[in-house]
Amino acid sequence: MIKSMTGFANGVLKIDSELSYDIELRSVNNRYYDFNLRIEDDLKYLETKIKALLNLKIKRGKIDCRIIKSINSRYEKKYFKDEVKKAVSIMRSISELAHQEFKATPMEIINFIHLNQTHATIKFNEKKFITLLKTIANKFNQDRAREGKNLSIILKANVNAINKKIISIRKFYKTDAKEYQHKLKEKITNVLKDIDQQRLHQEAFLFLQKSDIEEELNRILSHNQEIIQLLDSSEPVGKKLDFMMQELNREANTLGSKSISARISGSAVDIKVLIEQMREQIQNIE
Repeated sequence: MIKSMTGFANGVLKIDSELSYDIELRSVNNRYYDFNLRIEDDLKYLETKIKALLNLKIKRGKIDCRIIKSINSRYEKKYFKDEVKKAVSIMRSISELAHQEFKATPMEIINFIHLNQTHATIKFNEKKFITLLKTIANKFNQDRAREGKNLSIILKANVNAINKKIISIRKFYKTDAKEYQHKLKEKITNVLKDIDQQRLHQEAFLFLQKSDIEEELNRILSHNQEIIQLLDSSEPVGKKLDFMMQELNREANTLGSKSISARISGSAVDIKVLIEQMREQIQNIE
């Protein structure tokens, strides 16, 4: 089953009763794989593992992954007060060793604390984190698969609508061809009354041969069959489907250019509209 490039999943990793990490994974459509990670400084060392894991799970789209620390306000006040004292003491010692007067703004002290926090890293369970991230990635793909199923239903409906148009064209094409041939003969006869009738018949026949659309109809049906197979695939097929839309559109254009009746022209336009609708939906497929 195909997947949409739009998805969302999240989860929470609890460190203790006061501290946790909120993990959020979301994506929108993109021509390529574009991964952005926002992560706390104390977990930066996991960045490569996170990217490698999610790269296995997700193949296309603009992916945003946020891993944000959540601290209970009561804990933060108590813990932060102790940390401020500790930070000031360390910073003062550094100033003394550098033979400089100790000066530090509140923001400098806060930044120093954040860069040197050890509470989370001491209790942080990397294995538990990776397991949770895998679970979130699986939920994320399930969400994308649900949306992909809806897209597949829409696209298959359009494929069936195009096939019905092809069947309809085949039913009236021979009648339209005969009528066109008759009108063509009349027009030429009126212009050139002395023209040889056998030569006129041959020229009309050759013109109709050039206007034959059976090959285009067969190709459209063949492309539609391949599209159905791609929609039932479990592999990322968005780019292949996009290519198939180009091929379908090319055949629909040729069908329109070879038209010998208003009915064929109208059907060619209807097919192009259905193809364009499909193209828009396919932009969201992985």
